[in-house]
Amino acid sequence: MRSHSISVSMVVLIIATLGGFVQTEGASWDVTSHLLRRPENFFTPSHTMLYTGVGLLLIAAAISTILLLKNKDIRTKSFSTAFKLLIIGSAISIVAGPADYLWHQIFGVDGLLSPTHLTLVTGMLINSIATVLGLARIIVHLPTARERKLIKASIIPAFAVMWLMMIWYVYMFALPLSNGVHFNFNLNPVHESIIAVIALPTICSMIFVTAAKTIGRFGAASTVTSLLLGMNSFANIIPSNQLTPFLPWYLMLIIPAVVSDVILNKSRIIKGSKKILKTERSVIISGAIIGSIFYILSYPLLPITFAEPLSYTFHSMNDILVNFVRTLPLVLFFTAVPGVAMGITGAILSTKKVKIPQANIPSNILSKVASNEL
Repeated sequence: MRSHSISVSMVVLIIATLGGFVQTEGASWDVTSHLLRRPENFFTPSHTMLYTGVGLLLIAAAISTILLLKNKDIRTKSFSTAFKLLIIGSAISIVAGPADYLWHQIFGVDGLLSPTHLTLVTGMLINSIATVLGLARIIVHLPTARERKLIKASIIPAFAVMWLMMIWYVYMFALPLSNGVHFNFNLNPVHESIIAVIALPTICSMIFVTAAKTIGRFGAASTVTSLLLGMNSFANIIPSNQLTPFLPWYLMLIIPAVVSDVILNKSRIIKGSKKILKTERSVIISGAIIGSIFYILSYPLLPITFAEPLSYTFHSMNDILVNFVRTLPLVLFFTAVPGVAMGITGAILSTKKVKIPQANIPSNILSKVASNEL
């Protein structure tokens, strides 16, 4: 009979998924509010979301600590690594909060890439990775189809959060928004552009392919992409009236995502010796498609990175859309080839380096598997 601790572990991971989703949306929205220069106080909607998410993640980390300390069996399971990461990520976030307050008290207003902001985002990224890892690994321990469906449903927002957090981690070094009162942490504009062109398409295709492999059915990766588009729209586009005219076109990115999803899953029905070749080909094509759209996917913030290299000024959010549209053909011309190349690289890395637990195991075997060390 399954241990009660497995049920508790599943609940912890679902709480962490919800917490990460709310926290990430709140943090993204808060950055947009700062860029819009809206009046700042503690009780803003974005801060409410941010700290609600932090609270949920702290609850998940606290329960994780209790499980690891009091249950030796849980410590032998592969998903226990996720609990350790949740504890580490939450501890980093707790330290980052008071440290950021002190930093502001001493140095005044700072930019995006301050030591305390980087610490906070690092903690958030660790938590997002922990949630995906835990959900992917715990599924083989669940004997009922209902529980496995619940976890597969939960892993969709978990992947979307991890994807957005990885994008934000790149933004920390790629966006020229780190010139504070006393310190200018902005990198060279050319270096910022290179970081974005290399890292973002790699991340996008890697997450897309990994989500498709992990969830294991058509529609999974495109659903994750849809949720990512929705999250970015809610937090970074809709709050600004100046940016919303491009929103319908932005949401059309779901079309290449669905095409990539179809290509990835088409190989599942191919039999015989050609299957491996077709599978590798489908991964490459899907990675190339997802990598090629990274610049538009990163609207509205990534265009700020290319402002100086393209010789236009960025003073406020009013400058983004007009310059984005005006320079889009030129930017796509220069970013298409590296985007495709890095997209293929990310897809291959996902296939070769990311080990996916086998989730589609019959229920009568799952109970036996769950009793062993995985």
